[in-house]
Amino acid sequence: GDGTTRDQEVTVGATSRYTVMVKDILGEGDDASYDFSARVQSTNGVPIVAERPIYFNYQGYTRLNWPGGHNVIGATCTATFYYFAEGTCRPGFDPYICLQNPESTDAEVKITYMLGDGTTRDQEVTVGATSRHTVMVKDVLGEGDDVLHDFSARVQSTNGVPIVAERPIYFNYQGYTRLNWPGGHDVLGL
Repeated sequence: GDGTTRDQEVTVGATSRYTVMVKDILGEGDDASYDFSARVQSTNGVPIVAERPIYFNYQGYTRLNWPGGHNVIGATCTATFYYFAEGTCRPGFDPYICLQNPESTDAEVKITYMLGDGTTRDQEVTVGATSRHTVMVKDVLGEGDDVLHDFSARVQSTNGVPIVAERPIYFNYQGYTRLNWPGGHDVLGL
């Protein structure tokens, strides 16, 4: 996002659930002010569970879109290291690494991609204070149908500012055929 924050308070009844439609709060648009991360916390000490589902038409409303959805549980804490065991930049797969910095200091982040042939490639990004950053992995590794485009990743805050990292992938498995399988999945780093 653009580094600004907005608060919202809700009451969740005992043994119940509550859904926030983020578009109703932030609106919708195609610039950084509509990209967001969120910190959800109980203000009265009652334990809660938070998740973030997303439903999408990836690549827009065209005949080439990839409809689907994914869900990820909220992180229970920030950290300076995260690992992701799986990712691919093969045709039909678009992987991302999403970084959140809830702190008041910029986070210097190093991403090490461990490729399928045993080599590594590094990328460095700055995640602004109280902001987020999305890495399009194909911008770094390119696209190809071989082990050089399969990866695991280590995400490290090199200046010690704790962050949150997740790895969504959008896909059109088996391409544009009658057997294709469009969708997405997401995982929180460990």
